Amino acid sequence: MAQRLILALTLLAVVVFVAVALLLHSGLRHELERARAHDLEGKIDVVEHLLEEVRSPADVPALTHHLNDLLIGHGQMRIWLLDRQGRVFYGGSQPPVPAAGATGLQVRREDGLAMQARRVSLEAHPVLGEQDLIVAIDSRDQDAMLRRYATRLAIICGVGVVLIVAISGWIARRSLHPVRRLSEEATALNPGSLSSRLTPVETTELQELVQAFNSALGRVEAAYNQLEGFSADVAHELRTPLATLIGSTEVALIRERPAEELREVLGTHLEVLRELSTLVNDMLFLAKADQGQLADHLVPLDLKAQAQHIADYFEPMLEEQGVRLRLDGDAQAAGDAGLVRRALVNLVGNAARYTPRGGSIVIELATVESRLARICVRNTGPAIPPELLPRLFDRFVRGDPARERSSSHHGLGLAIVRAVAVMHRGRVFAHSQDGWTAVGLEWPSSAAAGEQLPP
Repeated sequence: MAQRLILALTLLAVVVFVAVALLLHSGLRHELERARAHDLEGKIDVVEHLLEEVRSPADVPALTHHLNDLLIGHGQMRIWLLDRQGRVFYGGSQPPVPAAGATGLQVRREDGLAMQARRVSLEAHPVLGEQDLIVAIDSRDQDAMLRRYATRLAIICGVGVVLIVAISGWIARRSLHPVRRLSEEATALNPGSLSSRLTPVETTELQELVQAFNSALGRVEAAYNQLEGFSADVAHELRTPLATLIGSTEVALIRERPAEELREVLGTHLEVLRELSTLVNDMLFLAKADQGQLADHLVPLDLKAQAQHIADYFEPMLEEQGVRLRLDGDAQAAGDAGLVRRALVNLVGNAARYTPRGGSIVIELATVESRLARICVRNTGPAIPPELLPRLFDRFVRGDPARERSSSHHGLGLAIVRAVAVMHRGRVFAHSQDGWTAVGLEWPSSAAAGEQLPP
C-alpha cells in the first residue's frame, strides 16, 4: 500500500511539475516575443518619422546619420531600406535573405546570422520613392535566456519531485504504521488467542475498522466457544447411552443366556438407539437452521387449529399429571405446518415437565403490531433464575438443575423452537415472574413480507 501510494504521489508530482514548468516556459517565451514585437514596432515608428523629415535630396545624408544614431547602443538590431527592385538604400551592401525553414519572418545579415524581423511597405516618398522597411533583432540572447530558464525549471522540478517522493514516503510509512501493527496483531491471532483484541488507534477511520474487526472477532469467539461447548455437550450426551449399550452387551455376552433374556436386552438396546436417533436428528435439524436454511413450504395456517391438535395430543398425559391446559386467542399466519407443530410440541412438552400438579398451562395465540403472529405457552411453577433466561434457548440447557442428568430429554427442545423461529424469519422470547413462566416465538404473519426480525 505504501509503495502504491508513493508511486501515485510521484506520478502526480511529475505531472503537476511538468505542467507548471511548461506553462511558465511558455509564458516567458510569449512575453519575450511580445516585448520583441513591441520593440520592432517602436523602431518602425521612429524610422517612419525620420523619413517624414526628408523633404529634399539634401536631407538624405541627415537621414543616414539619424539612422546610424538610432542603431548606436543596439548592436543586436539592424535596419534595411529597400526599393521595390530589392536594391539596398540603407543597411548594408547585400539585401537580407529569408532564412531557410524558419518560422515567421527571419532575415540573414551579411555574416549569415539569422535575425527575427518585421517588414513594412512604406508609402511612396517624394524623394526616395517606394521603399520597404525591414527592422530585425538578434534573438540569440533571448533564446539563450529561455534555454537557461528551461534548465533551471527542469532542475527545480527534479528537486521538487525528489522532495515530494521523500516526504510522501515518510508520511506514508508513518501513516501506515498503525496498519502494519494491526496486521501483525491480526496475524498473531489463533484459536488459542481468540479472546485477544486489536489495540485501539488514534486514526478515526482505522478505529472504526478496529471496532468492526473486534466485534467480528467477538462473534467468532462466541461461535467457537459455542462450537466447543456443543461438541463437549454432544460427547457428554452420547457417552451415557453408548456406555449403557456397551455395558449391557458385555454383561449379556459373559455367559450363555436364553433367547427370552437376550430379546429383553435387545429391546433395551432398541430404546437407547431410538433416543440416539432422536438426538442425532435434532442435531441435524439445528445444523440446517444454523446454515441459514429457511422454511420453504409456507402456507396459510389457522394457528388455533394447530394448537388444538397439539392440546388434544397432550391432554391425556396432562390429566394424569393433574395439570389443566387452556387455549386462548386466535391468529392466522403463513408458515410451515410441520415446523409450527414441532415448535408447539416442544413448548407444551417443556411447560408440562416443569408445571407442578394442580398447575395450569395456557397456549396464547395473537397477532401483535398487525404484522406478527405470536405463539406463547405460559405455565405456573417455579421461576427461572434471571441469569438463566438469556441461555434458555441454547442447546443442552435445562431450566431445572435437578434434571441436568435426565436421559429422557436432551435439552434441545427450546433450541429447536428458536431454530423454527429463525427459519420463519422470526424470534423467540422468554419471561418468568409472578409465578408464571412464558416462552414462545413470533414471526411475520405474511409470507410475502420477507421481513427479518431482529434477535
